Amino acid sequence: MNPTFHPIPRISTAPSGKISHPSPAPPWTLPPTAESSLAPAREVECFSCHKSTSVPATAVSARCGHCSAYIKLDDVILHSRTHRTKVQTCGSVTVQANADLKGLNIECRDLVLYGRASGDFLCRGVCKIKTDQHISGSISARRMVVEKKTTVLVTGTIRVENIWIQGSLEGTLTADETVTIHRHAKFLGDITARRLIIEEGGTHQGAFTRLT
Repeated sequence: MNPTFHPIPRISTAPSGKISHPSPAPPWTLPPTAESSLAPAREVECFSCHKSTSVPATAVSARCGHCSAYIKLDDVILHSRTHRTKVQTCGSVTVQANADLKGLNIECRDLVLYGRASGDFLCRGVCKIKTDQHISGSISARRMVVEKKTTVLVTGTIRVENIWIQGSLEGTLTADETVTIHRHAKFLGDITARRLIIEEGGTHQGAFTRLT
């Protein structure tokens, strides 16, 4: 007697009876690193709309986040053979010691004068004067320092928040906050400021108007 054959059915859990295959895994991506999420940035002021925008600290140029204007961020060095007269950057500008430049129009963050320079200067940071100057123009800065053993004449107006005079400065000065005339330093001209500090040995020749 031959045995009876009983096939074992293959059972599928899919409704169609077909064997389902696993769905492909989603593409693998790197998670954001702490370094990229905490990349250093700085605030700069747009030259066109005068609004602040955040840019990477290492960038040399950017677009304003408000008006899309182009903003230069690089540092500029002016030397004796420089022919350019207009500089506009959110970086720093340095005039080298051997320079004697006239008719400049500088708008920058920080300005350091090792050499002679004349013109109109707008600094959103610090303006440091380290040598004798005869500036035919105006200076506007957040902070200004006239260093020791320097004699500076500014024919236009000087507008600052705070200023420290360690040498000799002559001009018409307006300070939103404090004017400090250090020991053995002097200022010749009228001062309009919230506070005037004259250290022992310092001198001021001119009128003083206190801001309220």
